[in-house]
This record gives sequence, structure tokens and C-alpha cells, in this order.
Amino acid sequence: MAGQAPAHLVGRLRMLVVDGVLAPDVPISFAEVADLLAVDSATAVAVLWELGRDGFLRRIGEDAVRVVPTDHEDADQIVQIRRMLEPPATRVAAAHARTADLITLRHLASRVAEAVDQQDYYAFRRADDAFAATLLSLHPNAELARMCTELRLRTAYDGLRAPVEYGVLGEVLQRHTEMVDLIESRDLAGVEALSLAIVNSLHFVGAPRMDAPHLVAEPVGLDLEMDGEFLEAEPDA
Repeated sequence: MAGQAPAHLVGRLRMLVVDGVLAPDVPISFAEVADLLAVDSATAVAVLWELGRDGFLRRIGEDAVRVVPTDHEDADQIVQIRRMLEPPATRVAAAHARTADLITLRHLASRVAEAVDQQDYYAFRRADDAFAATLLSLHPNAELARMCTELRLRTAYDGLRAPVEYGVLGEVLQRHTEMVDLIESRDLAGVEALSLAIVNSLHFVGAPRMDAPHLVAEPVGLDLEMDGEFLEAEPDA
């Protein structure tokens, strides 16, 4: 089995997936991953194993993987509910934003950016939650706003701490100023689309959810008998 992967490298690779640099269903070789991370092949395999353990990768042949396309029906149930409720609720809330609200939201966005610069995970979570809660509070349906806020607090972000603390947080997860710009320009469709993109990215930063890894150890030939813990199914052709 591959050795323990450095947390900052796992965070970097996870964010490359979040930001779409590693596109779903596009094969990428172990060597290419090693080049992206500027590490040797053994370390690259160890890093890939971590995302494979979460169920986000599938092996292709002897020396490549692909990112599994997001299946929203297979995602965490809280994230599924957030995906249905949060983007349209954010759009409606944005429609009710006044000039004073925009000033407040810009201030909160700057607090998020400051936390990211300081690589302070807990400060980032507090600032991010405060930004979202303040925006959602503008929704005329207070109960819906409360529900969306509570769902955020119940979402697992286990895979987010390392990217923040090592300064490699993905762009999708720090677009707060862009959100305020969209609200100010009254681009409500853009607000909803950005909110949806952020919620969709949470699929890749939640707690590991797979019991059996989909990628471990060094590459093996397809003609060899595989250990049951290596893959639950045959590698992709």
C-alpha cells in the first residue's frame, strides 16, 4: 500500500479537482499528476490513493486515473438538499439586497479573504458562514433562510482544512467578492449559478465516504490477479 501522503499535496490535488483542472472522465497519468504536484511517482500514487479512497477516482489501465463525474443522487444527503434549496434561495435573497446590505457583504467578503491569506481554517469557516448567513437573511421567508443556514452548519468539510491551512484553497470556494459584484449588478441568474457551483464543489471536500479504496499501491498489470482491497470492480478499459 502507498505510504502516507503529505496533507498539503492531498489538499492541492483535491482543489485541482474542485476547480476543474482535472476534468471528469478525462484520463490523467500518474506521471502527469507527479508533474502537477512536482513530486516523485511514489508520492503521486500516495496522494491519488487519498482521493481514490473517497471514491472520486477510478483506475484506468496500469498507470492512469480519471475523475468520476459528480452524481448528485449519490452525494451526501445534506449536500443534495442544499443543492435544491440554497441556490434559488440565494437568488431571491440577492434580489432584496439594499446598498447598506452590499456594504456589509463586502466587509464580510474581505474577512473571508483575510482568513484565507492568514491560512486560518477556523476563521475562514466563521467568515464564510457569516457571509452566507447574512446574505440568506435577506430572504423574505425567514424559515427557509434559517433552514439553509442550518444545512450549511451540518455539512461536512473534512477535506477543506488542509487546503486552507496550506494556502491552496480552490478558487471556486473563495468567490465571495464576485458574489457581491453579481448582486450589485443585479445579475440574479449569475448569483444562482455561482451559488450552485459552490454547493456542487462540496461533493469533493466532505468526509471520506468509501470503505474500500479504488486506488492503492504501485501500478500493476491488468493480467495480474488483483487483491480484493484494490478495486471493487475491474479497472476501466
